[in-house]
Amino acid sequence: MKTMSVKPVTLLTIVCAIALTIVSWFGVFDDTTYARDAASMAAQGIGQDMVNLFLVVPLLLFSFFLMRRGNIIFTLLFGGTVFYITYSFFIYCFGVHFNRLFLLYCVVLGTSFYLLILVLIDLHQKILVDRFPERLPNKSTAIFFIVIALLFYLIWLKDVLPAVIHNAVPKSVSDYQLLVNPVHVLDMAIALPGLVAGAVLLFKKHKMGFILAPVFLVFFIILTIALVAMVVMLKVKGISDDISAAVIFVLLSVISFFFLGSYLRKLR
Repeated sequence: MKTMSVKPVTLLTIVCAIALTIVSWFGVFDDTTYARDAASMAAQGIGQDMVNLFLVVPLLLFSFFLMRRGNIIFTLLFGGTVFYITYSFFIYCFGVHFNRLFLLYCVVLGTSFYLLILVLIDLHQKILVDRFPERLPNKSTAIFFIVIALLFYLIWLKDVLPAVIHNAVPKSVSDYQLLVNPVHVLDMAIALPGLVAGAVLLFKKHKMGFILAPVFLVFFIILTIALVAMVVMLKVKGISDDISAAVIFVLLSVISFFFLGSYLRKLR
């Protein structure tokens, strides 16, 4: 398998990795980064920055290196990683109060967004359906995606609908002094419908469904790890002692690992 156009992808990846390393380092080690944010938001930001610095940056570079050698598995891992970065940095750009890292947040968002487009186009052009055998867990993965989408729709609508009905502001918005919660927007408008669409494509055994499934699973694994880090950091900072959410996220991550392993082991 030939790799995609090397120069643009290499340049975007290097710039993304450098910018992501810088903003994550300052998020973890510089107390002024989240000085304008609520204490809870700051703690969650630090937790996510730790995951970005010590997991996401190495995974981005490692998967990119092997993707350049034509490894289809690491191309899928690279796609899932840049999807996670794009998703996360929409939130950094629109949910974190303005600070001196703002321009670098935009750099990470822009480079990861265009990398995601390039890698999905490349996968669609070069992957043949016969790489995916009949015994792949298509239906169970599709059902998992739908369950996740419904679960998070219920969680967010529980927060948003009462506020809409009473013309009030959700607590998750007012507590963080935001205009809107960018997680609500991203999930309900893009990420969760994307999961449902991916599930439908899997049920139909469409090539794009086979491509999106491992990309979504990698994204979800990294995201749940980051969410666990956020919950742990809230406890470390003495803001919340409830770690039940972390247990749920660990369980979702393990299930995602199982489905991802099934895909990658059987991929031809």
